[in-house]
Amino acid sequence: MTITTPDTGPSVDVELDILRYGLTEVAREMLDSLMRSAFSPVCRDILDCTSAIHMRTGDGWETVALWEGCMQHAFTAPHIANFVMDEWDIDSMQPGDVIFVNDPWRGTIHQSDVNLLRPVFVDGRVEFLLHSTSHLVDLGGAIPGGFSNGTQTHFEEQLKLPPTLLYANDVPVRPLFNFILENNRVPQLVLGDLRALHGCLVVGERQLQDLIARGGLEKVRAAGRYAIEATEASMRRGIASIPDGDYTAEDFLDEDGVTDEPIPVNVTVKVRGDSMEIDFSGSGRQPLGNCGTAWCEASRCIEAVKLMVDPSTPVNSGTLRPIETLLPSGSVVQVLPPSSCSNHADIGARGINVVTQALSQAMDEAFACDTGTAVVVSLGGIDTRPGHEGTPWGAFALAGGGWGGTWKDDGVSFCVIPIGNCRTSVQEHVEIESPLVIVQHEMVIDTAGAGEFRGGLGSVYSIFAESDTMVTITADRVRCGAPGSNGGGAGSPAYGWYIENFDLAEHGDPLDLRGAEPLFGMFDEQGRPDPNNGEFGRGARYQTGKFSGLVLKAGDALRFVIGGGGGWGDPLARIPEKVLQDVRSGLVSPEFAADAHGVVIANGDVDEAATAARRAQLTADRDQGRWSVPVATPRNWNL
Repeated sequence: MTITTPDTGPSVDVELDILRYGLTEVAREMLDSLMRSAFSPVCRDILDCTSAIHMRTGDGWETVALWEGCMQHAFTAPHIANFVMDEWDIDSMQPGDVIFVNDPWRGTIHQSDVNLLRPVFVDGRVEFLLHSTSHLVDLGGAIPGGFSNGTQTHFEEQLKLPPTLLYANDVPVRPLFNFILENNRVPQLVLGDLRALHGCLVVGERQLQDLIARGGLEKVRAAGRYAIEATEASMRRGIASIPDGDYTAEDFLDEDGVTDEPIPVNVTVKVRGDSMEIDFSGSGRQPLGNCGTAWCEASRCIEAVKLMVDPSTPVNSGTLRPIETLLPSGSVVQVLPPSSCSNHADIGARGINVVTQALSQAMDEAFACDTGTAVVVSLGGIDTRPGHEGTPWGAFALAGGGWGGTWKDDGVSFCVIPIGNCRTSVQEHVEIESPLVIVQHEMVIDTAGAGEFRGGLGSVYSIFAESDTMVTITADRVRCGAPGSNGGGAGSPAYGWYIENFDLAEHGDPLDLRGAEPLFGMFDEQGRPDPNNGEFGRGARYQTGKFSGLVLKAGDALRFVIGGGGGWGDPLARIPEKVLQDVRSGLVSPEFAADAHGVVIANGDVDEAATAARRAQLTADRDQGRWSVPVATPRNWNL
């Protein structure tokens, strides 16, 4: 049965449509199985994982369906299958075999992200590959958790394995399991997660075989092709709506954790008809520190395009077909071995940010940059709590931030940035399984970039330790926050503090800095956060937001304030009633409302005459070069 609609043009085969969503449902069931059976919070709670179905075609392995917990895995999965199968002897594969790989130069994002691939045989031939991936909480190396800040080679990081057989006919390959489990700090979590990654492939194969039995192999394969082509057509329609042209943008990573030099990320987005080229030529050289990537910006940066021109269709290989990406070898987006690339998160976010900025020049329906850093906190140690003595543990925290304002509304507040789009930790689980207490996680006033549509707000994230804890911090946007778009202001940068002898009653106000030692951030001479006139690292323990080896002593706490997204449009054009609503909701202070939006709040309401006068003055000052939109930052710090 086929139908034709004026919007879609070509005929739609209803049976193929049902089967393609059947494939997506198989991927969803795989991810649900993985999440429910995983042991570690990074997979079970944060959902730093994805499942995918790849189909064997004349053009290699193409992804026909996936279900992401972590968006970046959805965009890299199509390439990983081809990296692996290009060197694996497919004729030697047997039912129940499972391949393990975590080598960044063979497709994975960094060594913490492990990928398992399982063949699906139909009539004696491999027709599909099922794929599960997740960040593992630890795989050895010098630093718990894998974000090896300060390292310069991958030899200093975690275990790195080329494609290797993990299961043979569904029987664990004991030497490989022993090698992995004897070289990490939390083998009980790693073993549980590896079994979950394998188990979800078993679930997927059973359901995929049922789908093939009902629909027939050729119909299911046709549905896979249809799924790819439908997504490709939708992406091409979106790209064709952008005027032809070359659109350039430049952004920066703060530094690499080894030197203090900013790292430029340059892009030229070339739009021609319904196709696009994303060229990173001109980006900074391969960094000494660990914040470059081996290849994955070839596809991760396409997240920006997807969000802007085709946000509704499923992600599969069709998402990538209309776009070519150029990555200069030896640059920050294409490091060469033996470079370290364990901190992939910040360059990945910046790649998305810079493509967003370039396309915002061409499109009315655009948006400003998100926070641009997840502020990944990796934690581990030996538990000393009664009843847990001597137990090794590991945990992650994604403190989150805000998304940028858009052409029609404010940005999303208090969430993880789009590169992952994961969840934050389930705090109750963290506190049960780790000697940690999450004492604060909430939005922070004056962290969103000002604009006609402001950015989403950032947050405060405070962690109290019940046992001595080894901590790694991975943060960027610590000198200046997420830039605005179309005249909008920047969001707040990120800050960190160490608080000895933490007491919630005494230290519960995130704007009260008494007793808090600065770890990183932009500070004035009095120690007050000031991104507009302050100096980075003034009075702080670290001169970078990327460091490892911090020991958080039992009874002490860490506090992070993470900035919000950039604002979109002229802040002086924001409707005063919206500013008033933000002030009443505790999202914007009256001081920042006056300084950034030109809105004067008096006696709990908008003073219309004073607002008109202030906006006229700020407009004149801007025209004379005496005023620019201030970078967002809380105004009422208590020293």
